[in-house]
Amino acid sequence: MQRNNHSLRIKKVYYNQINSGQKKLEIRVGYSQIKRIKAGDTITFPDYSNKKFVVERITRYDDFAEMLDTENPAEVIPGVSKYKALELLQEIYPEDKERLGVYVIELRRPEDVSVIKIMKASDYIEKNHNLFVDIISRAYTITDPICVDYPRHFTWYWNKTIPAVFAGTREVIVAVVDKKIAGTVFLKNEDGEKKICTILVLEQYRKNGIAKKLLEASFKFLGTTKPLISIADKKIDMFSGIIEKYGWEQTQVLSDGYYNDNSREIVFNGTIE
Repeated sequence: MQRNNHSLRIKKVYYNQINSGQKKLEIRVGYSQIKRIKAGDTITFPDYSNKKFVVERITRYDDFAEMLDTENPAEVIPGVSKYKALELLQEIYPEDKERLGVYVIELRRPEDVSVIKIMKASDYIEKNHNLFVDIISRAYTITDPICVDYPRHFTWYWNKTIPAVFAGTREVIVAVVDKKIAGTVFLKNEDGEKKICTILVLEQYRKNGIAKKLLEASFKFLGTTKPLISIADKKIDMFSGIIEKYGWEQTQVLSDGYYNDNSREIVFNGTIE
């Protein structure tokens, strides 16, 4: 999916707050340009710099009052009360503009992704039950969309992967950025098979070294830099850099319909029966 960059104008005081990390939420109303912004896109404020801020999410509200009741006012306009923030926003956007809908754009500075925390689910089975459940639940949630291509993903994850995490033969690893899961990998190391079952980095976090850190943690668990992995043919280009870097060798092409009818799986570093 292609990332688009959008240029916006903003008062310098607000730009400085965004650039410093104080202000994380930029508020706009539903002009056509704003409606085109998607999570994973970038935004620049060219009056001040060419720095690209990543759009974490877009959330729409009916009005400013509803938005301020839900979002953190300190991240909307730092240093003022919720009621003062409402007053300032309504000064910028009169009632007829507010009726277009209120859009919250959560922004991340490019430098903020440098702090990447890698967490293994198995580390928390004994020492923190709630965190273990949180990790495995959120790891599944971000991968649920792949059920379109892998219809058995849900039952496979909960019936096979998680019980085997308790047994020590499978693992769920997540990459956390600013308390949010940015990517995950599911691993299998049993019956002589060392396999990356699933690896995914969310669109807005890609090209920031997260896949590299997940792979390094995977190699440590599996004991090899050449694990068995299958990649859908339509996603091979996405993985080309990784394939070349680690010298993965194509060893098999699965038959049509093995996982779905939309693509064929290309296998590296071994065979899948």
